[in-house]
Amino acid sequence: MTGLPTPGGPRAGRCPRRSEADARLLSELVLFVRIHQAGRPGLLWPEHAGPDGWDRPPGDLAHALAQRLGCPVAALPAPARPAAEPAAVPYGLLVLQQDGSSGWQLLPPARPAAVTAACGAGPGLRLRAGEVLYVPGGYATRSRPSRESRDIRLALGPHSGL
Repeated sequence: MTGLPTPGGPRAGRCPRRSEADARLLSELVLFVRIHQAGRPGLLWPEHAGPDGWDRPPGDLAHALAQRLGCPVAALPAPARPAAEPAAVPYGLLVLQQDGSSGWQLLPPARPAAVTAACGAGPGLRLRAGEVLYVPGGYATRSRPSRESRDIRLALGPHSGL
């Protein structure tokens, strides 16, 4: 077998380079998530094909990551409008910025309201096309997408929609 698609074969119509690029990106995302699942947010600039190269439905990415991570993963819809205040979620959040950029604020779990009032809403960062953000469960987040922003958001771990 040459590894090339044959007419009518199971790999017909699929580009071997595309699947190889997807596999490298998935491997990189799995390693990134495993390193940061222990409790701290992380920012990734993928070495291989960037997330902007993921041209299939977000559910395909969620399914592939769930298989490799051994935990539930679900694609989340983009919010209709940005939240006024950061909101905490019990699941890990993986954001793959595909186009444009978005500003993010992160608050660690159990941060007293008095500290937030005195110090502000928390550190901010700008996520640009091709970058990936991981936020562990329990952190409060708020995003401010630019007009041309497009991202994939995935819930990692138990999620009410799973």
